[in-house]
Amino acid sequence: MENLEEVKTQACLTTKEIKALARPEFEANPDKFYPTETLKRLGFSRHKCPISHNFYWRASDERTTCGDSNCIG
Repeated sequence: MENLEEVKTQACLTTKEIKALARPEFEANPDKFYPTETLKRLGFSRHKCPISHNFYWRASDERTTCGDSNCIG
């Protein structure tokens, strides 16, 4: 019988965990990660959803939430 090498496994973060780690940096420094000047020039403005507390960009003042299905019902 052949000698089998011991297989070591490495735990990985889920996508949700990675996003949770990165979100504070993205929220604090949007100019570093997003084309904010271009979005502003195109008429978009950045807002924080009162329900999910996520930031989002919108072109009009008609919408008050981020548009996620959990926020609009």
